[in-house]
Amino acid sequence: MLGELHDTITALSTPAGESGIAVIRITGVEALDILSSIFSCNDRRRSREEWQHQRLYHGFVVDGSETIDEVMCAVMRGPDSYTGQDTVEISCHGNTLLITRILNLIFSRGARCAEGGEFTKRAFLNGKIDLIQAEAVADLIHARSELQRKVAHEQLAGVLSRKINRLADELLEMLGTIEANIDFIEEGIDTLDVQASIIILDRHLRTLEELLKDSSFSKPFREGYRVAIVGPVNAGKSSIFNRLLGENRSIVTEVPGTTRDVLREPIVLEGLLFVLQDTAGLRGTKDRIESIGVDLAESALSGADLVLFVVDASAPWTSELSTRLESLHGQQTVVALNKMDLPIRITPDQVESRFPGLSVVAVSVRTGEGLEELKKTLIEFVGGERLNWIARERIVLNSRLISILAKTRERIGALRRSFEQGAPLEILALDAREALQHYELATGKRYTADLLDNIFSRFCIGK
Repeated sequence: MLGELHDTITALSTPAGESGIAVIRITGVEALDILSSIFSCNDRRRSREEWQHQRLYHGFVVDGSETIDEVMCAVMRGPDSYTGQDTVEISCHGNTLLITRILNLIFSRGARCAEGGEFTKRAFLNGKIDLIQAEAVADLIHARSELQRKVAHEQLAGVLSRKINRLADELLEMLGTIEANIDFIEEGIDTLDVQASIIILDRHLRTLEELLKDSSFSKPFREGYRVAIVGPVNAGKSSIFNRLLGENRSIVTEVPGTTRDVLREPIVLEGLLFVLQDTAGLRGTKDRIESIGVDLAESALSGADLVLFVVDASAPWTSELSTRLESLHGQQTVVALNKMDLPIRITPDQVESRFPGLSVVAVSVRTGEGLEELKKTLIEFVGGERLNWIARERIVLNSRLISILAKTRERIGALRRSFEQGAPLEILALDAREALQHYELATGKRYTADLLDNIFSRFCIGK
């Protein structure tokens, strides 16, 4: 793995396609030599020693005597750069032919194409960031709401890293004391304060408990709350889907069974990410394609965090409707009584009397009545006010950290019990080492190649 650090790598760091500007990044031991060989500034080439740190140069990318493009070039010398190595960023015109030509020129000078996330991986391997911060870079790139951006920024700034490192340092000091007592056991030297150690471990347990307290919130916060929009055919599911999105994403007709697939689109409501899923109408059908759509709707329904059950308020109540609503017992469900602009045959009171506890919102897609109330109801159902507070005030863990810190809590608990039970020093040392290893796994002081591959596979090429 460390051999990879000797390669010079390059990649396009801005999205592919035509644009006003594109940024090509180069990093590695030969980055400045490559720059010297392809960049002309003030009609002359510079040696690697002449490139100044944190300077922006105007000039031309050249291939021999041929000028390829007029560019701006930023130079950052290692170790004071993002990757910890000499780094060059060339800002050229965003034409795909130009980009390809410049990249091929850089390849011809000895660089290779960077893998996904390899720039950030080098930043980690060179000690510029830890693993928690590296994951935060990916979270920042993929953030789809302001709250997600804020949480990622806090992690990138090292808020969680510092908290875990403080715990690890305390445990390392405790382990050192235990091992010192083992080394001098024959001399009868005892410097281990058991009660003080238990107090420290109790504080660790409280901190870990606080970090893990809202772990169930982590996955939907990062991936979005899955909202399955279901109900009978022609109830207006696709119309509500489009209205909530603010665009005509789903086809709407008066023909029953228009929707055959599951359409998924994200929407942000008061900082929280929801993934709306428009589904086929729930009914028995002999049409093979529509039947597949109904099966997909049932699957989306079973995997949803929240069900938005749409009912045509202008249609009569049916036994099938009762059966469907009864089947949703145990799932978080909001009933949207649609078409309230038409003569009403089903009222909110009727639904609530038949199914006490169900939340019912009267809406009209045609007039817009009730849509704001529907949005507020969705937010309330996922605990929006509390979740906004958690995201602003607490640390939101990802699944890797939840798993590691849960195991750390177990090991700290085991160490505390060993202290209480008067376990031999060798057992105390073993328990302390295992707990410390988990702290180090969290921050990346201890890692495996597979773990890094798994984390950095989330990154795009160029980051």
